[in-house]
Amino acid sequence: MFYNEYAMIIYVKLKDPSNTVYFQSIIGTYSHLAWTRTEDAKEGLIKIISTNERFDEVKELLRNLKDEIEFEEVKI
Repeated sequence: MFYNEYAMIIYVKLKDPSNTVYFQSIIGTYSHLAWTRTEDAKEGLIKIISTNERFDEVKELLRNLKDEIEFEEVKI
């Protein structure tokens, strides 16, 4: 995870890359907590960018999503 005074960036790797669209729609479209970007579609690597004000909400959402989608945070 990277963050500064304005934003935070988290990289996650999905166990099943076919969940990419579903994962991104929950984070970005449904909850409007962060922006997502697919960094490597074959590997299921996703970049999550959020403002620092939403940091706690994004982390909580990621904890809750682990019950539904298998992924891990990775360092880039």
